[in-house]
Amino acid sequence: MEENNMEELNKVQYVSGKELLLRKMEDIPCVINPLLQKVGLACIAGSSDCGKSSFLRNLCMCIVSGKSGFIGFGINGERRKAIYVSTEDDEVAVGYLLNKQNKDLQIDAEELKELRFVFDTTNLISNLDNMMSENPVDVVCIDALTDLYGKSMNESNQVRVFLNEYSQLAQRHQCLILFLHHCGKRTEEAAPNKNNLLGSQGIEAKMRLVMELRTDITNPTLKHLCVVKGNYLPSTSKHESYQLRFTENMTFENTGERIPFESLVKQDDGGKQKYEQIKELQKQGLSMEKIAERMGYASKSSVSRLVTKFEKNQSKEISFECDDEESSEENDEVVPF
Repeated sequence: MEENNMEELNKVQYVSGKELLLRKMEDIPCVINPLLQKVGLACIAGSSDCGKSSFLRNLCMCIVSGKSGFIGFGINGERRKAIYVSTEDDEVAVGYLLNKQNKDLQIDAEELKELRFVFDTTNLISNLDNMMSENPVDVVCIDALTDLYGKSMNESNQVRVFLNEYSQLAQRHQCLILFLHHCGKRTEEAAPNKNNLLGSQGIEAKMRLVMELRTDITNPTLKHLCVVKGNYLPSTSKHESYQLRFTENMTFENTGERIPFESLVKQDDGGKQKYEQIKELQKQGLSMEKIAERMGYASKSSVSRLVTKFEKNQSKEISFECDDEESSEENDEVVPF
């Protein structure tokens, strides 16, 4: 009898290509359509105090309460349940923050009974496994990755082994595990990019989706949600931010604007190259709509913004150079004694 049980355990679990083909899957199932896939690992990263935790709480509250959408995207939360693992805020802080956000969301307390907060991270994988076996969820938010991973963030192999446990957990319970992570120092001086994440390339490699959240360079009430990696998303999702309004109650609203990544930094390293590409395509007779399509932007307005910003910056530089020349000439004058 024991021998038969061992044989069953040693059998390799597989699914045939025929079975997969006959499922006729034309779209990736999503919990937030089409942004967040229903199963697997995803990550939202950013600098400190840009609103990442508020974003995740806002997301969970909307999924669990049965709202139809979140920041302009449809919600497909079949279970209407979520787990939020908090390593940075305690019960008192989270209680305060939930009440603050609920001033905007207006959710009845009873509707949030299936949003469970975990503050003790001892034996977390095992505890999450048990919790979801008894009560399956749509999403598990881990806030924050760096507090749970105790080794060097630069050791790619170790990072992948650590994340693989969570990947197996997500597959086993058919849910999304969404990590909060941080970007490296001074990355806001560069355009949004998956390489901005703190630590090794192994982190973004294990994620099917990576988003970077950053504050607008001129208006702190505006935030930019940037998809910097999306295995299941079209290229039009990955070159422009989704501009969000961050309310005084720490919730997010979609403004409907898309902003090119190159326009989100003060010093635009990639602006010249993009600008020259646009000008070359114009010489070829392409319309703004066609140029936007060719460059992976959602609309021609993003192309116009990029051109306007670059030409404005260039005119400032020319003006600055002229001022320097005039100052130099003044300094060269002989002052009589």
